[in-house]
Amino acid sequence: MRRIVFPILLFLALFPIFFQGQAFARSVYHVGTRAISPPFSFLAVKDGKQGVRGYSVDEMVMLGKLMGVDMEFRAIHDLGKRREMFMKGTVDILAHDSEETARALNAVWIPVGISLRHHLYVNQNCRSVTCLRDLENKKVVAISSAPYSSEIKLNDDVIWLSSPLEALTMVSQGVMDVFVAPSERVADDLIDRYQIPNILKKGVVLGESPLGIIVSRRDPDLAPKIRDAYHRLQEAGLADQLRDKWFGKPTITDGVRRYAKYVAIVSAAAGIIFIAIVVWNVALKRRVDRVTQDLRRTEQRYRDLIESSPDMIFLVNEEGHVLHANERARHSLRFPEPGGEVYLQQLTTREYADEIGAFLKKVFNDGCDKHELEMVGTAGQPMEVEVAGRIIQGPVRTQLLACLFARNVTERNRMEEELIQSERLGIIGKMAASLAHEINNPLGVIQANAEDLMFEEGLASDVKDGLLAVQRNAIRAGEITKGLLEAATPKPMSMGTLEVSDLIRDALTLLGSRRKRDRVELDLPDEPLFIRGDERALQQVLMNLIFNSMAVTGEDEPILIRAAKAGVDGNETVRIVVVDQGTGIERPNLTQVFEPFFSSRKGGFGLGLFITRRMVERHDGIIFAESEPGKGTSMFLEFPSAHVKET
Repeated sequence: MRRIVFPILLFLALFPIFFQGQAFARSVYHVGTRAISPPFSFLAVKDGKQGVRGYSVDEMVMLGKLMGVDMEFRAIHDLGKRREMFMKGTVDILAHDSEETARALNAVWIPVGISLRHHLYVNQNCRSVTCLRDLENKKVVAISSAPYSSEIKLNDDVIWLSSPLEALTMVSQGVMDVFVAPSERVADDLIDRYQIPNILKKGVVLGESPLGIIVSRRDPDLAPKIRDAYHRLQEAGLADQLRDKWFGKPTITDGVRRYAKYVAIVSAAAGIIFIAIVVWNVALKRRVDRVTQDLRRTEQRYRDLIESSPDMIFLVNEEGHVLHANERARHSLRFPEPGGEVYLQQLTTREYADEIGAFLKKVFNDGCDKHELEMVGTAGQPMEVEVAGRIIQGPVRTQLLACLFARNVTERNRMEEELIQSERLGIIGKMAASLAHEINNPLGVIQANAEDLMFEEGLASDVKDGLLAVQRNAIRAGEITKGLLEAATPKPMSMGTLEVSDLIRDALTLLGSRRKRDRVELDLPDEPLFIRGDERALQQVLMNLIFNSMAVTGEDEPILIRAAKAGVDGNETVRIVVVDQGTGIERPNLTQVFEPFFSSRKGGFGLGLFITRRMVERHDGIIFAESEPGKGTSMFLEFPSAHVKET
């Protein structure tokens, strides 16, 4: 008894382990199917999960059960990518393709007794097309990498797409005239499923392409197993049932002949009813036409609303592929050459291209998001844009798209910057008023004492020159505080006609010591040059530039001031250039040096060149710098030339 019981208990203990080992040992094969090719294969949501359905899926599932293996499906939109994945070994089986494709992939082709019938689908306004000979001068679209039969010969100007739904939509909207459909079943199913209007199926079947299962040769046992399983599927009648489920079944049977008499009676009654229906149908058709026209007008209003929007509107998928852009977007941004696919990354500047992916990911994950980035305008200039995105339902029920609304905020940001600048100037004005009050009193004392000392008898000439320099610089210090105040609250200037050479020489007398004056070299023309301006303001401009040059050069290094006439008749200008051989200015800072509070010198306040620029602009002039680090700087002043009549 013990000899019998012990083996039984041992078997019961090891049976679960043996069973799990068998379960884990089941083979798994990857099947490549199309994502949008109903009724063969398409994406659908079932029990809250997205998956692949269709005739191809059910057939491969049945074959997997007969073979004792698991089938995993990989939905792919593009036929070309599906074949590429097959060659790389990502998928082991292609569910239904042509024998030519199997030969090209060096794979095994197992026929399944069904074919793709090629047919023409045209826009309802293109009724003259009935066969391939009528395609001349027509806009034709076809499916790339589709198994067209050898009878189909298409011209080079055909537009090739990867999605039959996209091709039918373009024909429906009148963008294209004719769609050469590789599969009549797929085209009919898509038209019915998505209620695509304005499309007619014309002519006869252009040709047929037999379909079969394409199996990789990497596993030599896989093809025989599938062939044997499919034979058993046919013997059990399951293959015919599967086709009836997805493709329908003929309705004419022998029972109709058996009851022909009754059919005749019913037909006669139906004929009488038909006459009444025709009258009713005419009235109904008129009502349908009116409703159709109303729908078209409504659709056109929505299209006009989108196209006339002042904002740029885009329709994109998760990869950033731009499916549609309204007129404002096409006119505001630099799009690539027409005819190719456009991605959102191509419309942004290089610095922001990497941020597009993160922005779209957040939109599709959270449902909406907002971001500010730079896009490329039609002239290639960067454009600051604020983009708001929200997900919407795509043409396929399981596909989500993002609708993006973009607005040019370049001018708004500039105005905000100017507002900040105005606030800074307000602060400068308050500081200037306080400084002028606090500094002018001691300056007045210095100036008064210098004047008293100058009238003392027996003063040496060099002492008297020093007192004159103290007096002039005290006056100049007062002018600086006034100029700082005028930078925030400009006051009317005393304008007059000034001779440029005299203006420059008078400005040099304010330098003080002769040593400083001797460092400045002049290159002035013999002929007089005249400009209109305020003498003290322009002297302050020159002094600011000279002192800046002295601060960045050695004590013995010269500073050159050059003046000359520029321009042609009617547009003459006078150009003054202050040149030094100092440390120079970095290229990115050539424009920033004229902004308030920007200084490249340690301890500088960044107001000197800002005040200088304001004074030059008040004289209708311009100021700009040319510099190279280590080789010095040239400051250019340019003013409109004034003409003095000889008396």
